[in-house]
Amino acid sequence: ADRVDSKRGVNDVRNSRRLCVGAIALTGSLGAVTDEWVGVLFSLGVVGFAITFALQQPILSLIGWFYIMLKRQFGVGERIEVEGTRGDVIEVGFLATELWEIHGHLVATNQPSGRVVTVPNAQFLTSQVKNYSTLFEYVWSELTVQVAYETDLEFARQTMAEVADDYLGDEMSAATNTYRRRLARTPVDLDVPDRPTVNVVQRESWVELHLRFLSHPRGVTGTRNELYERILAAFNEHPD
Repeated sequence: ADRVDSKRGVNDVRNSRRLCVGAIALTGSLGAVTDEWVGVLFSLGVVGFAITFALQQPILSLIGWFYIMLKRQFGVGERIEVEGTRGDVIEVGFLATELWEIHGHLVATNQPSGRVVTVPNAQFLTSQVKNYSTLFEYVWSELTVQVAYETDLEFARQTMAEVADDYLGDEMSAATNTYRRRLARTPVDLDVPDRPTVNVVQRESWVELHLRFLSHPRGVTGTRNELYERILAAFNEHPD
């Protein structure tokens, strides 16, 4: 978290510096040429008003950058999702934000696709933004196992919960305590289990067992794969 905050601060300072230096340089250059500072400032205001209609999208994107900086929606190094695009923020520029894409069209799991997605900052003014890193460093995830109706559901549920608890129970318990403390700062009241739980969903031809657990957003796929292997191995030990 400290490393992410440091990266975020460096990026903010760098962008603010660029904006200030650019504005001062532009005003200074025009003032030196005309030697009339008041006239320059007035002219800049008139020109700015005139080009607003021609440059609406870039201006909105610049306003979006100010909004991101003031609202602190996200920063570099954090994982976000906007308009169906999910990724890790690698740059927050004046006009656009670059994401290292996760779970794109090229991959089926929460893994990097290798593509960099450029999102205009104007989009953050009107779109829903999901941040996976701000309030809590973990996310809830589920693993689904399909079984036949003839299965001993109580045994299957207990086995899945025990396997998951053995693999990540202590880590999940510690994370849940942090989750509860931060949740207490908000007006939201939720019942948060500190151990993995299993819910049953009835389908037409089978029964689905949904294992719910906590994981770091960048480790969901690996955790799910490991749990699958352990649960299937436990089931194979009791084929009846």
